[in-house]
Amino acid sequence: MTVTATDLSPGAAALALGIGLIFGLSCYLVSNLSPGGMITPGWLALTLVEDPIRMVVIVAVVGLTFVGAKLLQRVVILFGKRLFATVVLLAVFIQASLFLFLLRGFPALTPDQTLGFIVPGLIVYQFLRQPVLATALAMSGVTALTYGVLAIGVVFTLLPA
Repeated sequence: MTVTATDLSPGAAALALGIGLIFGLSCYLVSNLSPGGMITPGWLALTLVEDPIRMVVIVAVVGLTFVGAKLLQRVVILFGKRLFATVVLLAVFIQASLFLFLLRGFPALTPDQTLGFIVPGLIVYQFLRQPVLATALAMSGVTALTYGVLAIGVVFTLLPA
């Protein structure tokens, strides 16, 4: 069941982020692995509920950002806050470039969708700090749990309208 962005209220979006935070923090406390950033699973689950096709853009941006960050690390000393800022800025630049040059303009973004420009950078930042496969598995598991809760809420109309 696909739900459009207009079907979910801002309260439902905030609830999705909150549920993702709870599951993400639980994952971190149990496994000491960040699931791609604390807000990432909630935002990815919200994306899956609203527009699953947008996940293709996220995967492409994450891949390009990861490769770009690895290349930059060969010529620039990046760690800590510099690494974080560089990766997030690179992800925002790549995603904005994709929209402007390939899709010929920005889509009509709602406030919760603008967070999507930051999330790929958060994912790549964790990929650079932790084992990639372990991070991807933690992120997928926590996102699936969050998505399951949201899907149940949508199906049984428990989310705020």
